[in-house]
Amino acid sequence: MRALWTMTIARAIVLALALPCAFGQEVTANIVGTISDPTGAPINGADVTVTSVDRGTAWNTKTNEAGQYSVFRVPVGSYTVKVTMAGFQSAVQPAFTLVLNQTARVDVQMKVGQVSETVEVIGATPTLQTQSAEVSTLINANTNVSLPLASRNYLQLTLLAPGATNVNPESMRLPRP
Repeated sequence: MRALWTMTIARAIVLALALPCAFGQEVTANIVGTISDPTGAPINGADVTVTSVDRGTAWNTKTNEAGQYSVFRVPVGSYTVKVTMAGFQSAVQPAFTLVLNQTARVDVQMKVGQVSETVEVIGATPTLQTQSAEVSTLINANTNVSLPLASRNYLQLTLLAPGATNVNPESMRLPRP
């Protein structure tokens, strides 16, 4: 009976410690970039529309005097970016995928022309996170099910992250009741 009571208290403590961490998690991503003309000068007041390919929702913003724009807290998924400005051809960046907590940089260089003309970029560079030096790994459900865990310890999945090491293998072992 005493062991059962101790286990109940231990579970309550673990839940109390884990609950605040769960509410602090972000489930969104960000898109930032700079819009410039053919000479590299920033374009102020350009209309930037970020559209979710999956949901069809759109976020509109304008560039500032430095030609920069930002769209924060968009749900993870696939997005396109369209930029329009009077005196320039419209530019459309192809669909790219945002993952959890990613800040994607999408810079666009506009071409002089009519607004009715649209330049669609076919071969795009991969979206890189240049805003911070953090490295992250997303372990999805498929990875979780596919990998064999010898000791059935989910903490071993943390070793899949790039640069992750474990100096004490005994710390990965779950205590036995």
